[in-house]
Amino acid sequence: MNLRQIELLQRNPTLAGSVVRETHISWLLLLPDKVYKMKKGVRFSFLDFSTLQRRKHYCQRELALNRRLAPDLYEAVVAVNPSVEGLTFGPRTPQTVDYAVRMRRVAARWELANLLSHREVTAADMRRIARQLAVFHRRNVVTDVPFDERRALRNFIDVGNYPNELEPHLGASGLSELYEGGDLARLFLRRRGERLRERARSGYTVDGHGDLHVGNVFVEHGNPILFDCIEFDDAMRRIDVLDEVAFLYVDLEARGRRDLAEQFANHYQRYNPSMHTEEDRQLFDYYRCYRAGVRLKVTALKMNRTPESKEETTLLNRYHQLYCAYARALEQSGSAARKPVRHPT
Repeated sequence: MNLRQIELLQRNPTLAGSVVRETHISWLLLLPDKVYKMKKGVRFSFLDFSTLQRRKHYCQRELALNRRLAPDLYEAVVAVNPSVEGLTFGPRTPQTVDYAVRMRRVAARWELANLLSHREVTAADMRRIARQLAVFHRRNVVTDVPFDERRALRNFIDVGNYPNELEPHLGASGLSELYEGGDLARLFLRRRGERLRERARSGYTVDGHGDLHVGNVFVEHGNPILFDCIEFDDAMRRIDVLDEVAFLYVDLEARGRRDLAEQFANHYQRYNPSMHTEEDRQLFDYYRCYRAGVRLKVTALKMNRTPESKEETTLLNRYHQLYCAYARALEQSGSAARKPVRHPT
């Protein structure tokens, strides 16, 4: 889909008043009760939506994968077809020009990020999210995916591949800390690689969500909905459960709610015990450091595309502080007497 086609859709009287949202890979058309999500015809190193057939395939994958967690949110894949008014949604025809995922629209006020900003998230919400994630993980264990140390390191140090985007926000010293964190991760993976391989063999790798930050969680009338999982790269979803838990943990912590992050992690551990040894606790530090770097990178890239806000600047700085705190924990884990992590205040 391209902008011209989006404009043709909006000409249709049945879609009058729709609101358009754009990401770097998608278009979203928001109606009062529905959302239509369409993939841009783009190709990057990590995804390829460049052909109609590929966009259809990944729409179908998005529907199937997200129905595992949000069956009442993801409704159908529909075609985009020519009409008298321009373009419309409907069943596939020989004239179909593209495809969309149709979803039930949930009011933005139920997004976890918004609930957090209004301090409306409760301990009970964390328990429900943890329970849903734990049940989901137990149902989606994969045992044929060995731990790949090279891929893990490549993913960890990727945050350092964006110096032009990050240095204006972090300065040269902050950028240097990211590189130092990558060096510490390399040493950590050498020391703990066998435990990571053992966990992969023992059922702690799942075909999970892969992008579990607070913007991808609704708590609608107390009911958690985890949505928008990664559909374009299976490897990004097939991760250790501690990695998945660390993602949401860091996002909560960056918003000043370490109390909720701890409640979430503790409830998850109760529903799906997965942290059994001191090595496992060190792995959790590793994954929290990694996910803080991911969120730091994503936030910086977003700030460079759109006018930055005070909230985003605060978040970026918090992600950087958390990255450095957990990087220090990786360094300390090399000694027998490990010091506690000092969290930013």
